[in-house]
Amino acid sequence: MKIGQFVLGHQLNSDQINARLLNYPMATIPDRKINENTSPIGIDRAILFDDKAYNNREVELMLGFEGKDSEKNIQKFLSKLDTGGYVDFQMYSDPDYIYQVARLSTATITRPSYSDSYRELNMTLSCAPFKYLDSATKTVSVTAGTDTIITNPTNFNAKPIIKITATGDTSLTVNGKTLNIKGVQKEITLNSELQDAYVQEGYTVTNVNNQVSVGAYPILKPGDNTIKLTSGTANVETRWRTI
Repeated sequence: MKIGQFVLGHQLNSDQINARLLNYPMATIPDRKINENTSPIGIDRAILFDDKAYNNREVELMLGFEGKDSEKNIQKFLSKLDTGGYVDFQMYSDPDYIYQVARLSTATITRPSYSDSYRELNMTLSCAPFKYLDSATKTVSVTAGTDTIITNPTNFNAKPIIKITATGDTSLTVNGKTLNIKGVQKEITLNSELQDAYVQEGYTVTNVNNQVSVGAYPILKPGDNTIKLTSGTANVETRWRTI
């Protein structure tokens, strides 16, 4: 990416709306979800309870919009951003990673006195704690009856999305931990980040958690991971991530 460029939602890029990032955005490092208990008597330090997760972080954006359509282009940008959920965002200051962002506070639009066709938009975005490697995110195919090795190149656990194609019952084992899946009609998707199992047909998503045995969803640890399937095939979207 060139200086100032960005892509929002994999569709809207800075060139399309004649815009540039004026600052060098750097997201803050997320704080870990840890609760302190300072009540025990005679102990010289707090007792920590780790939730094994992180809070959201923030990134400040200063954007410049040029040309007679600057006001309209600001509205295009905001309509793509304000979806009520997270939107993928790539920026020139960290081009190899995809951030998941949402606008949770007010933004300001300013017009300098020297130009009637230039606008600046300033805002602070809330970011999910992990950013995802763009080029390294890939899909790995798994065939029943064979052990497949998937190597996580990061220092953090990845929570993959696994789409299984099978008929009837099957079992998925990742690093020795097995999930039993019952009554698959055609396909089933296991989303480890959402801790959810579902069937998707077009825009219709049907929850099928009752078809999956109780247990932790698959995690891809740093380094090598062994995955196998008893029947059918699987496509593993690895979703490598870091903070």
